[in-house]
Amino acid sequence: MGQKIKRIGFGIGAILAATVACTSCGSGSEPITLSDGERASIIDIVQEQGTVIDSPTCQVEVFRIEDSTTYGWATCAPDSQESADAAAQADAFPFRIDGQELRRPSDGSDYEKDVKELFPEDLRSAINQHSTGVGG
Repeated sequence: MGQKIKRIGFGIGAILAATVACTSCGSGSEPITLSDGERASIIDIVQEQGTVIDSPTCQVEVFRIEDSTTYGWATCAPDSQESADAAAQADAFPFRIDGQELRRPSDGSDYEKDVKELFPEDLRSAINQHSTGVGG
């Protein structure tokens, strides 16, 4: 009986270790789950500091949160649906929020340099995929 319990205990321990290992490996590709309040706070910062669009409506995808730093992608558009060229005024960009301060890469020739400075190497492929998807 004691041998069976040890085997079962070992088996359960092995399953738990494998589960934790798989979860930690996949955590970089799974979406971050945020409370409504956390998401609203990030959106507020992006809308206030991240875009020059007047009265924007923004959607965010959070790539990762480390301590007080949040990495993600924002897509903002004018709040007014009356504007016929609202799609042309869309502003899509990667962002980094440190505490309450948002930083984003410069447009133009400094974009790649800024991305390398602001974002960890493992997030740059996600940023490049988003940039390609919006024609950037």
